[in-house]
Amino acid sequence: MEDLNMSVCNICGGNEFISGPGGRLSLTGKPPKCKGCSSLERHRCLREIYLQLNNFMPFKKMSALQISKDRAIDPEWFASHELSIYGGDNSIDIQNIGRQDNRYDVVICNHVLEHIENDYLALKELMRVSSDSGFFQLAVPDPCYLKKTQDWGYPDENKHGHYRMYGIDIEERFEKVFSSEVEKIKVFVVDPVTGLNDLFFFFTRSLKVASLIKGISE
Repeated sequence: MEDLNMSVCNICGGNEFISGPGGRLSLTGKPPKCKGCSSLERHRCLREIYLQLNNFMPFKKMSALQISKDRAIDPEWFASHELSIYGGDNSIDIQNIGRQDNRYDVVICNHVLEHIENDYLALKELMRVSSDSGFFQLAVPDPCYLKKTQDWGYPDENKHGHYRMYGIDIEERFEKVFSSEVEKIKVFVVDPVTGLNDLFFFFTRSLKVASLIKGISE
C-alpha cells in the first residue's frame, strides 16, 4: 500500500493529510485535506495547472481578477491582482462587472458560478473583462458526475446556497454564450496527493494562449 506520508502538498509542502469536510475521504479512499494549509483535491489540482502555466506565460507582466479566495492561487504571481470577496469591501457582482472591456489578462472564477442566479450573464461578463491575450479560467463542483445540469432556480441553503448542480452539459452553455472566436478548452488534472481527477475550463481569444493551455492538458 502506498505510504500517504510520501505525498506532498504542492501548495504548502506539507505531508500530513486528514479527513475532509464531514469526515469524508477522497473517492480514491485517501484523506484529502492538507493538515498544513487545509487544501483539498481541487485546490491542489488547480495549483498544478498554474504551476505549469507559470513556466510558459509571463504572469509577472499580467493583471489578474480573482472572484473569491482560493488557496490554489498566489497573488504574488501577477503584476497586479484584484480579489473580489462576496459581501466585502470589493464585492463584484459577476452578472454586472463594473470594469472596462479586456481589463484583465487572467480572470479566475472557481466554485462561484453555481451560486449565481443568471449564470449565462455571468459567463458573458467574465469573458468580456478578460483581455484578448489572456484567459478566463472556470471551475464548478463535480461537472462530470451528472449528464444533465439540475437547476432548481433558487439558492438552496441545504445545498450550500447553490442555484444548480452542473452536469457535463455545462459545455452547451459555453456554446450558447461564447462566440466562435473564443477557444474553449477542458483541462483534466490529477491531484498529487489523492490521485483524484478534476476538470477545469479555460476560455481565450488567443490561439497562442490556447495552444499553451492545450499543451498542459495533453
